[in-house]
Amino acid sequence: MIAHADQVLAAIDSEALARDCLAFVAVQSETGREGPGSLFLADLMRQGGCDVEVDQFLPDRPNVSACLPGCGGGPTLLFNGHVDTIPIGKCWPPRRDGEWIWGRGAEDMKAGLVAMAHAVRAIRKAGVRLCGDLWLTGVVGHETPIGKKEGPKRLIQRIRGQEIRPHAILIGEGPAAIWTASLGSAIFTISLESDRAPVHTSKVPYKENPVRSLAALLQEIDRLDDQLSSSAMHLAGRDQVNVGIVSAGDYFNRLPVRLTVTGTRRWAPGHTAEEIRAELAEIGERVARAAGLHSRLELEGVREPFHTPSDHPLVQALRRAGQQLAGVAPEIIGLAVVGDANSYANEAGVPTVYYGPAYATAHSDEERVSVSQLVHIARMYALTAMAYCGVSQ
Repeated sequence: MIAHADQVLAAIDSEALARDCLAFVAVQSETGREGPGSLFLADLMRQGGCDVEVDQFLPDRPNVSACLPGCGGGPTLLFNGHVDTIPIGKCWPPRRDGEWIWGRGAEDMKAGLVAMAHAVRAIRKAGVRLCGDLWLTGVVGHETPIGKKEGPKRLIQRIRGQEIRPHAILIGEGPAAIWTASLGSAIFTISLESDRAPVHTSKVPYKENPVRSLAALLQEIDRLDDQLSSSAMHLAGRDQVNVGIVSAGDYFNRLPVRLTVTGTRRWAPGHTAEEIRAELAEIGERVARAAGLHSRLELEGVREPFHTPSDHPLVQALRRAGQQLAGVAPEIIGLAVVGDANSYANEAGVPTVYYGPAYATAHSDEERVSVSQLVHIARMYALTAMAYCGVSQ
């Protein structure tokens, strides 16, 4: 059993949680305009008795952080989440309807940040002293393509510079399971280019039209997909390749001299981005050689895979917390989805996992989170911090 758990759980106010979550959702913080959301989170941290740092590394787009100092002798845990949301669009407006809180950011991921702030507040209110430090951080610039991961990159910079020195990171996002692994990911563009001029197509027989090489390129990607579909299954899934954009030409009777295929390649731990680059470059070059064309490969948004072992102390702390709350330890899962954990684990060198309220309505026009699940994750975060950081007797 986790010491002093009853006192801390009793200090978590479900109505205050729901009220703060709805208020946070009502604050617009679309990517690129996160300032109001960051300041709301900072105020929420202060209400919990924390000294807060507003890191204005970008104009009106700050990261925010607060630390609950430990009394010594335990590892440091960092709670993390992003304050930005995708564009509001046609999402249902913020409101509470009984058990549900609706609005952009409810599930992704203002609920997680509010629950983390309330978990820290409950530990303080109960008078529990952690052995290790507990940090709470909110970052900007998460949601692509508008966001360029500015906030996570800034946090990584601070970790590398030892301004913040966590032994592990818990992100309050995703399903109510211990998400410990993700595939790596990159957006690839294979271009095939001809030395011919873009002349009128009446001057070139169809059999000499460079556009026909698109079929060969897609067939090569078919073959790669066949290979990957029989590859070993990792916790986060099998390696994947898919295509989203195929383009060629600029006018109906003008010879297309540049062809492009853009898609996504995902890979499991054990492989690297450089291996993926070589694989895709070879595909393009093979097709180009056969057709007398030139090939070029571009990779964007490269993130290496991550996998935090199931015996890591943070994973075990989450399992202990779940066992105490529900009588059963949460499931350990992996997902193909790439997130900030890929960066924290690989670029900052800090083991990272996720545990969130749900993963069902994120980015949808009916985004919502249940109050009961909000309370559950606040309790999980509080008990996990105690189990991981240790409690002074």
